[in-house]
Amino acid sequence: MLKAYISADIEGMEGVVTKIQCSRGGADFAVARKRLAEDVNAAARACFDNGYDEVLVCDGHADMENLLIEDLDERILLLSGAMRQSLQMEGIDDSFDAYISFGHAGAGLTPGGVIDHCFNGGKVYNLRFNGVTMNTETVVNAAIAGHYGVPLVACVGDAALAQEVHAFVPKCEGVVVKRGVSRFAAVSLHPTVARGMIYEGVRAGLMRRKEIEPLRLGDRITMEVDYKDSNMADTAMLIPGVKRINQRTVSYTGDPETVFKLHELMLYRLVDAL
Repeated sequence: MLKAYISADIEGMEGVVTKIQCSRGGADFAVARKRLAEDVNAAARACFDNGYDEVLVCDGHADMENLLIEDLDERILLLSGAMRQSLQMEGIDDSFDAYISFGHAGAGLTPGGVIDHCFNGGKVYNLRFNGVTMNTETVVNAAIAGHYGVPLVACVGDAALAQEVHAFVPKCEGVVVKRGVSRFAAVSLHPTVARGMIYEGVRAGLMRRKEIEPLRLGDRITMEVDYKDSNMADTAMLIPGVKRINQRTVSYTGDPETVFKLHELMLYRLVDAL
């Protein structure tokens, strides 16, 4: 039984350039979420057409209830809701054969990144694993999948995202649906064109799956978080084992599964409560 895992975000998709499209209160959010569902369907069809038996889509944007299940291909399994142990990779395990990153933004490391940010853009400035800066959501998610031996076969987003991902997973198929002009402006493909590229890109990545090495961080991981404000570091220090590096930076060292759970806790739950 072949299983594919898709993490779905919205900032990286064609036509999305500001909060008007990607926040629930935005005037064009309804249009963007519908477009995202159709784009995800294109990726899922590529999986099913290439012999995959199951496709799990994890809604990973904001409140994580963006995809309407009736808009999705009826063969897709949808994981949604924010009460979870992983920000964007809930449910990933070694039963999956391929990981597809969908619609994540770049991390502000590359010129032209549209709505670039590091997971929680208003609260987190930098994220490092074993001393290496990994601000890009897709890269961190690839490492989480890689822990279970699952390779990142394709990523869908802007040109900056593709460049950042290829620095860590060079053989990943990069599907570029827009090119940034600034943080809040881009030249986008028409959705119909984008969906054709998504289908073909995912298909190509799946066909080369055995050539793509899973991104592994090792059996012992040190995660460092640079927060925007010191009170966030104060709060993180309530977690046993967390160490203070400086006024705004904390670190934790442990086994991968514990670190990945703390990634969810320290970048989302604790700081969003402040």
